[in-house]
Amino acid sequence: MREAYLEIMEEAYFEVTEAFRGLADRNVWKRPAEGLLAIGEIAGHMAYWEAVKFAGDGAHESDLAKCPVSSLLIDHRFRYYQTTIATQPSPEHLSMSAEEVCSELLRVHRESFAHFNARDINLNDHPPGWWPNLTYKAFLSYAPIHVAYHTGQIYSVRHLLGEETPDN
Repeated sequence: MREAYLEIMEEAYFEVTEAFRGLADRNVWKRPAEGLLAIGEIAGHMAYWEAVKFAGDGAHESDLAKCPVSSLLIDHRFRYYQTTIATQPSPEHLSMSAEEVCSELLRVHRESFAHFNARDINLNDHPPGWWPNLTYKAFLSYAPIHVAYHTGQIYSVRHLLGEETPDN
């Protein structure tokens, strides 16, 4: 079962790379309209939650400091829409190109899942600090949906910014 989820995640990340293909650097951190996130912010959200859920010991986000994966994209401001929209990206974020954001997101994904796969986790176990009915299997089954949803957002933001996107 674990292998099937991991294969689906690899397909989801293939689509992420397609969503970034040809993205203009000037549009990575540009919000397309009031109340909408920039592509870099969406990528940060994806990276944040993969690191929280799959790297380290699976502890809740309050233990993110213990996460063995580090990245500019693993930033607490990317946690949820409300915290992201209320702030602006840091100068370090703004210096990242489209290629750098995509590469960094892929690196965080690979490293987070490498840490997850290196641990002998029963998928029916409950991650520490999360709701009692939540399991690692729930993390794995939701992860491709999360990536697909936000990949669609990336395409939509690109369209709103007037970009032509790869055939998706």
